[in-house]
Amino acid sequence: MNVLVVGGCLCAWVAIAFAATQHAEAKLPGCTAALSRPAVVVAVLLALLALLSRPPAGAAVCGVACVALVAAAASDARTGYLFDAITFPTALLVASLALWTGAAHSAAAGVALMVGCFGGIVVVSRGRWMGLGDVKALYAVGAAFGPLESLLAIFAASLCAIVTSAVAGRLRRGHEIRFGPHLAAGAALVLVAGEPIVHGWMHL
Repeated sequence: MNVLVVGGCLCAWVAIAFAATQHAEAKLPGCTAALSRPAVVVAVLLALLALLSRPPAGAAVCGVACVALVAAAASDARTGYLFDAITFPTALLVASLALWTGAAHSAAAGVALMVGCFGGIVVVSRGRWMGLGDVKALYAVGAAFGPLESLLAIFAASLCAIVTSAVAGRLRRGHEIRFGPHLAAGAALVLVAGEPIVHGWMHL
């Protein structure tokens, strides 16, 4: 079962990353970041971490979301876009896995929270504070991790974005922050430590 989970995660990521690369190449020739060697290494490590930190069903759902977000982060860092070729298949695959593993209620609550809150931010800010690509990526995060761990992921991602931007001297009005890499980092943190953190928080 564990081998199937790892294989499924990696096959899903490769398929999504390949589609994303083709899409990116069509719009921005020379953009092959989604299938770069560092991204592949990170994806493999995340798939293994999913197996070590979650039961098989959770590893399948959360692992697929995380390894797919690596492709999203790579394309966002290179181009500033979270392509639909990544976010749509990822959302569909993660939602299907959540339904198959019996986590439909948690997934629905996570999606409602992430898409509802941050979709509202996009509407209110007219895309200045957050883009639709980020919201589409957050759909997968919500479906994979449920409401509580998704909140932890977005908190970690936001903190990562603030700290790295401040260190790089980019934390100023009007400067674009590409959120994809930070969201991938937040999801990876929650993949490994989300369950014990939420459990401890709930028992304070």
